[in-house]
Amino acid sequence: MEKILNAIFLGWNSAAECLWDTWSKASRSPRVVGILGPVDEGLLFRTAHSPRVFSSWKEVKESAAIDLVLDFEGRATVPLKELPPGTILIPKEVTDLMGELCTVAQEGVKYKGVVETARDAVVTIDESHRIVFFNKAAEEMFGYSKEEVMGQDLSIIIPRPHKDRHREYVRRYVETRRGKFIDHTVDLTAERRCGEEFPISISFSVAELGGHLLMTAMMRDMSEVKAMERKLLQNERLASIGRALSFVTHEVKNPLVVIGGFARSLLRESGLSHGQREKLEIIAGEVKRLEGLLEEIQDFSKPLRLNRERLHLGPFLEGEISILRDSEICREVRVDVSVEGDPVVRADREKLRQVLVNLIKNSLEAMEKRGNILVKAAQGSEGHVEITVEDDGKGIPEDKVEDLFQPFFTTKPGGTGLGLPLCRKIVGDHGGDMTMRPRPGGGTIVTIRLPLEEEGEEDPPREVPSR
Repeated sequence: MEKILNAIFLGWNSAAECLWDTWSKASRSPRVVGILGPVDEGLLFRTAHSPRVFSSWKEVKESAAIDLVLDFEGRATVPLKELPPGTILIPKEVTDLMGELCTVAQEGVKYKGVVETARDAVVTIDESHRIVFFNKAAEEMFGYSKEEVMGQDLSIIIPRPHKDRHREYVRRYVETRRGKFIDHTVDLTAERRCGEEFPISISFSVAELGGHLLMTAMMRDMSEVKAMERKLLQNERLASIGRALSFVTHEVKNPLVVIGGFARSLLRESGLSHGQREKLEIIAGEVKRLEGLLEEIQDFSKPLRLNRERLHLGPFLEGEISILRDSEICREVRVDVSVEGDPVVRADREKLRQVLVNLIKNSLEAMEKRGNILVKAAQGSEGHVEITVEDDGKGIPEDKVEDLFQPFFTTKPGGTGLGLPLCRKIVGDHGGDMTMRPRPGGGTIVTIRLPLEEEGEEDPPREVPSR
C-alpha cells in the first residue's frame, strides 16, 4: 500500500488554507499534522477540524514522523540540521505557486459544479467534433449518460440532415476563427436517443486553452414553449372563426327556418305527385341537417357557462358508461371502466358528459360499432388527473391527429368537423387539455388532462370568453 506522507506547515496564509482544505478532503493526499507556530490563531479555520498548532519542533517530532515541511512565511523556523534524513523542505516560493494552483483548481471545481447542475443542457466539444463535457441536464434532455457520450462524435445528438453540415461548420471555424453563430442564440432542432427530433434554443461560445479550441453549446428544450405558441395561435384562430360563425349563423338561421317551414307545410298538402313529395322531403331533410349544423356552430362559437361542482370521477364515469352500455349503439361493443384511487375535479357535469359521449361515439364509428373501448382515469403529474378513452378501431394516422382538432376538418361522411374542436374547447375552459395519439396495435387513444381539485377550492359558475 502506498504510504501517506505526513506534512507540517510553517506559518499560515491563504495558500496554506487552500492546501489544508484540499488535502483534508482527499484520501491519498499528504496528512497535515499541524502548524509550527507562532501563528495568529484568529487566521485559522474556524471549524471542528482546524489544524493543530505546535509551539516547538520537539513537540512536532514527538507527535509524528514528518516527511514534508512546507514554509508559507519564509521565516526558516526549522534549522535544516534538525530535519530527519529524507524529509523534504518546500520553500515559500514553491508554496506560493502551490497555493495559486490550488485556488485555480478549487475555482474550476466550483464553476464546474455550477455548470453541472445548470437547468440548461451544456455540451462542449473539441476541434475534432468530439464531446468532452456533458452535464446532467444534457443527459436528461438527450437520453444518454455522460459515460456513453464522452469522446464520441457530436453527431449522435444532431438530426440526420445536419450531421455532416455541422462537422463542416466546426472544421471551417477551426481554420478561420470566424463563425456567424458564435456568441449568438438561434433556434435549431436536436435528436434524442430514441430518434425523436425536438426544437431547441441554443447559444454557442468558444474558449482557447493551450492553443486548442473548445466549443460549448448551451441548449434549452423548447418543446413546451412551441406547444404553447401553437396553442395560442389556435386560440386566436378559433376566436376569429367563432366571431365569423356567430355572424353567419345569425344571417342564415332565419331564412333556413322559413324554407324548412314551407317545405314541411307543403308536405302536408294532398295531391302531390311522387316526384314532388320526394323533392320536398329532400329539402326538409337538408334543412334539418343544416339546422343541426347551425346548432353545433352556435355551441362552438358562444361563450360557455361552466356550472362547476365537486365531481368524483369514479362514480361519474361508471354512471355515464353504464347508461351507454344499455343503449342500442353499444350492443356489440364492450366498454370497460378503470379508475385508480379517488380522483376529484371541479367540473361542469353536463359539459364533461358531452365530451365523454362525443369521444365514445367517435370510437364506435371508428370500430363500426363492434370492438372494445376502455375508459381510464388516474392521477397524473403536476396535480392533474388523466382520463383516457381507448379503442381498437381503425385508428388515425399520426400526421392527421392535429387536423382533427381544426374546425370543419372531418374524416366522416356527413360529419361537421366541430365535435373534437368543441370537446377540446370545453376541456380547455376547465383549465385542462386534450390530446390524441395512435394506439399501438391499432386504434386510438384520446387523453384528457384536468386539474385535480385543490383543498378548499371554490369556483362559482362563470362566463368563459369565446376562443
